Amino acid sequence: MRNSDIRSRLWRVSAIQLIVAGIVSTVAPLPAAASTPFSSTYRASEGDYRACLSGLTGAGISTNEAAAACAGALYPADLSTCVTRIDGNTAILATDALNTCRQTRRPIDLASCVVNISGQAPEEPIALNVADFCRRSLLPLRFSNCVVGLQGDTLTLTEAMQDCIAAGRRPRDVLPTFVPIDQGIPATPTRIIVPEDEPLSPVR
Repeated sequence: MRNSDIRSRLWRVSAIQLIVAGIVSTVAPLPAAASTPFSSTYRASEGDYRACLSGLTGAGISTNEAAAACAGALYPADLSTCVTRIDGNTAILATDALNTCRQTRRPIDLASCVVNISGQAPEEPIALNVADFCRRSLLPLRFSNCVVGLQGDTLTLTEAMQDCIAAGRRPRDVLPTFVPIDQGIPATPTRIIVPEDEPLSPVR
């Protein structure tokens, strides 16, 4: 047998093996990805609902109200964690904490925000105000860092929260503007109106 024939057969066998391997890899199921909160494959388990109901009732929420809250939560275990953290570390009652935790997509971050800010002025009766500010923030952890960093002798806690919640808005007056001082931008652009009945001059 000639060498060329041997090479040709080897190439055919290798090609068939590659085709078979490609078909098998396409048909074979892929390993399941880890299912965690905030992932598209996450589904609350029976244990999540049990933990939610146990945590809420342990904090003093009635069974019927706790069951309704857990059933409607996207992340039931996180909901109960949010309530128990706020209830155990601030002056906010569990029922008020539940109302706040149900209105956010990030209940764990919300709880951390409320606890962190409330710890700066535990003597001030503004716990519910703190919870409302944390709920309104899209990034509760960033918001709490901003408030804790700014609050001090010159700014009260309420003033710091107002400044930090406003920082999430889109800035309009940004410096530098890159516009020369002696040149302004007209409020309205100049329009050139060409009469419809006026013939256009021929192009020469």
